[in-house]
Amino acid sequence: MEHHNQAGLEVARFLEAHPKIERVWYPGLKSHPDHRLAKAQMRGFGSVISFLVKGNDKATRRFIDSLKLFMITPSLGGSESLVTRCP
Repeated sequence: MEHHNQAGLEVARFLEAHPKIERVWYPGLKSHPDHRLAKAQMRGFGSVISFLVKGNDKATRRFIDSLKLFMITPSLGGSESLVTRCP
């Protein structure tokens, strides 16, 4: 879990600073609306990150199609590196 927590935070920070990402939701980031609550209740923030790609649906699909390490899935129930698109 320590690795999940550290990796999740690093990826979330990277995405938050990326010019093609509009918004990141990750409780480990100070920008998250519930960061203070999560920090008080949790010892780590895990590795599930939600974010919004700038642009339209086509830009999001292009982003997902370009991934090499993530499997596209309708559900995030596995232990692999997964990505899903919310309509």
